[in-house]
Formats: sequence, structure tokens, C-alpha cells
Amino acid sequence: MLQQLKDRISDVSSLGSIEVQIDSTGELLLNWIVLSKKKQVLVIEKSGTLKAADFHTLVTCIPTSMPVVFSLTGKGILHKKIQQQGGDKGKLFDYIFPNARIDDYVVQYLLCTDNSFYVSVIRKDQVERVVTEVSGLGYDILSLSLGPFALLPLLIITEYNNTSLIAGRHQLAFEKQAPVEYMYSNEINTTDVDIAGNKIASQFLVAYANGFQYLVKGLERVEVAYPLLESGRKNYEEKKLFKVLSLGGLIFFFSLLILNTIAYSSLSEKNNALSSEYGSLQNVALSNKKNTEEFNQKESFLSKSGWLNPAAISYYSDRIAASLPGSIQLTRLSVYPVDESATRKEKKEIFSTNSISVEGISGNPTDLNNWMKRLNELKWITQVKVQDYKFDPKTNKGNF
Repeated sequence: MLQQLKDRISDVSSLGSIEVQIDSTGELLLNWIVLSKKKQVLVIEKSGTLKAADFHTLVTCIPTSMPVVFSLTGKGILHKKIQQQGGDKGKLFDYIFPNARIDDYVVQYLLCTDNSFYVSVIRKDQVERVVTEVSGLGYDILSLSLGPFALLPLLIITEYNNTSLIAGRHQLAFEKQAPVEYMYSNEINTTDVDIAGNKIASQFLVAYANGFQYLVKGLERVEVAYPLLESGRKNYEEKKLFKVLSLGGLIFFFSLLILNTIAYSSLSEKNNALSSEYGSLQNVALSNKKNTEEFNQKESFLSKSGWLNPAAISYYSDRIAASLPGSIQLTRLSVYPVDESATRKEKKEIFSTNSISVEGISGNPTDLNNWMKRLNELKWITQVKVQDYKFDPKTNKGNF
């Protein structure tokens, strides 16, 4: 039966449930359990009992981050079955305490199958004492039940067919799964109780039922309407909303951080690659600049020297040599000869561009003149002139 409830279990993953028993001396005894949802089935994670002197150690048993529900049982709580007195539940309280103010008490009503009510009454100051102690430890209290009657929703949904039930100090008689009689005993029954195939220790059954009725959706809870608990419920809902929003924000910013990290890594790699490429390009640019400067210098030198002019120097030199008459012998041919006067003036070598200088020996001055005329007739020669012609009496020839 409990396996079939998995679709009705609330979204609360874990819950602390406490039965606070008030003994005959007014001391408190706590039976506590931690209920958790595992694979959509409720299981008791841990349980235990604490005395009033050890109340502060409850935080080591149930984490304060976990919401709690609790029930009050024992001394100071009056349980009475009363026939319905019209539609006003306030008249039920007046029937129990005719001259008392209902505002001084906390009242719980449980409708029975015969149209009667089980009314549970406790003074408000006693409830405030317990609520203050539990909330003072840092817990958010979601629900408060009086007596063992939180067992009723559990017994109804599990179709408990027995006519009586002993849960720790509580003895309940049932008829058609509705309480007929309730007794509180000073003796504790510690045997296990079988609820729909689940063995639950008797002294923790009320705490289990109280947590069960809160965690299973669609059940009519047996609990009191107590304004002091509203702040606990509100705090818990706000904390739950804050956790959801914080988790969403954390996931968002974590995802953003991951994306930024990935983007940074990618861009960093690209930046390193581009920096390396830029460094290489800078070296290439510097090398190109240096080569360009050297090229320009050489080009300027060659241009000034006349080597870049569109003249077929080899062809011209060959034509000059081929046109020589037999009586003339060349001793030197200079292409773009040094201009000695300009060189002395500029104090650096200055070449006569577009010029070819020849030196030789002529045995016949007439042949030399005729050769000059023939050269002067060539289209690629703009001017021919003889400089420094000297006759050598020793050889009987002229040098030019």
C-alpha cells in the first residue's frame, strides 16, 4: 500500500518529525525520527529518544536546515469525544470549558464517522513553551498536532483493519477506522507495529504518522490552526524559494563562468597564435624593409651608373669591335667610363652613363677618320669624337 503512494509524496526530500511527550511531572520527552523520500518511498532514516536535559542535542540528530513537524501528547492535554453541537465548532469548546476563554487555548477538532468530534485542548502557554524551545534551536516548524490522532490518516490510507492500536504510551480503540476511545498510559510499549507490511517501532509510530500525513499529498491532516506556526511555514517557503532562486542563479553564473573560461581559453590561444604570427610578420617586415633599403640603394647606384638604361651594352660593344678596319687596333674598351673631372670634384666615383670609351693604335689617320664617320652614321650612336690623338714617332703610329 505504501508503495502505491509514491505519486502522492510531496517534493520535500527529508523531514524531521518529533513527538513531544509531557510526563506527569511536566518534564519533556522527545521521540524523534527523520523521514526521507527514496525512490518515491518514505523511509525512516534514523530515530531516537531525548530527555528534556538533552533537548539542545536535538540539532545533532535532526539538521536545522530540515523542516520539522511535531505533536504534543501527555499531561495537560484534554481529549474528549463530543456529539456535534450545530455547525459552530466553538460550541464544542464551550461544552468542555463553559466559563473559559477559547483564546487562551489551542484546540484541535477531529470529525468521527458518527458525526461526533474528538476535541483536544491544551493551554496556549504550554504550546508556546514547546514551540519556542524547538524554534529557538533554529528549526522551521510546519505543523503541530495534539495527541496521537495524526495516526488516523495513516490508518485510513493503509486500510488498517484492527480495532485497537498501541503506539508507545497511547492506546486507541477504533471502529471503522475512526477513534472510539483513547487512553494514555505511563508504561511504554516498545514492540513493532505492522503498518501495511512495514515494521515501525511502537514508540515512534506517532512521530511517523505526523510526518507521513504532512508528506503525502491529498490527505486531510489532523493538526491545529495556530498563528505562531505561520511564521515558521512562511520562513520555510521563503528559504525554499531562495534556495531554488540561488541554485538557479548559481547554475546560471557557473554556466556563464564556464562559457567565459572556454571563450577565454579559445581567445587566449588565438591571441597567442596571432601574437606569434605578428612577431613573425614583424621580423619579415623588418627584413623586407632592410632588403628594400638595400635594393633601393643598389637600384640608385645602378641607375646613376647607367646600368638600368635600356641599352644592349654587349651588342654595342660587339658592333664597335666588328666595325674596326684592319689598320686600327683597340687596346681598351670601357663601358660607362669614369668621369675623372666630375669624380675629382664630387670626391666619389662618377660614371659617364650611356657612353663607351675606346683606346687604340691607328697606323693610318685616314682610316681612323673614315671609321669615325661610319660609326657616326649608326642610329644608336648619337655622337662620336676623338680625344687625345697623339702620333708616336717611334712606332710611326697614332695613339687615341
